[in-house]
Amino acid sequence: MTASPNRIAIDADVAKVARCPSVPVILDAVVELTSLRFAAVARVTETEWTACAVRDDLGFGLKPGDDLVVKTTICDEIRQHHQPVIFGHASAHPLFKTHHTPLQYGLESYVSVPIFRRNGDFFGTLCAIDSAPSQIDADPVKLKTICLFARLVGYQLDIVDDLSENMSRLQDAQSGHAVREEEVTHTEREIRGMLQPVVTGLYLLRASDVLGTADRAILADMEASCAAIATMLRDRLNQDGRVKA
Repeated sequence: MTASPNRIAIDADVAKVARCPSVPVILDAVVELTSLRFAAVARVTETEWTACAVRDDLGFGLKPGDDLVVKTTICDEIRQHHQPVIFGHASAHPLFKTHHTPLQYGLESYVSVPIFRRNGDFFGTLCAIDSAPSQIDADPVKLKTICLFARLVGYQLDIVDDLSENMSRLQDAQSGHAVREEEVTHTEREIRGMLQPVVTGLYLLRASDVLGTADRAILADMEASCAAIATMLRDRLNQDGRVKA
């Protein structure tokens, strides 16, 4: 079965996150900072929640490329309002004790912050969860730190894109250089092919016994002109890849 364009794009984003060397370190740092046993970078769209990178000490069971139904996640709400969400004891929280996400997934502790690209586009979330209560929401410095980590993930994604674009440009330049060199070589051969009969004729004339001194002087000028034409055309081809007018 052929994957949909949306799925192809999401799979490409999962692969892109996998090329960000700092992401595993960031997930380790989030787990150490929060003491929550599951952390992930998720790609979140209107229709998809997909894990891109995971640190799972909780046994939650998700791995990179796995999906959750987006409407069952708080990340879907973050996609819409672009604000962090944090709580340390869902069953005792005035809002989240009846929220469908902690009830469905058995969560007590939760923190999730948005990840943005350089152009301001929402990419997804950096989140951490646990089935046990915690004091994650008692220290605002932790939330600020996680927000900084999310910014680092966004920066890494931009760097990966920039690197891919530059590599593509380099390959195009190398390919263009190879094509140009081939064109230069082909054109030079054509020019030499056109000049060869003239050069051969001049050689035969120079070997003739019937030419006088004045004629041989003209002959020498013609030979010099042929050599100059070949050199000039070769130089111009090297500069432009074409014969200048």
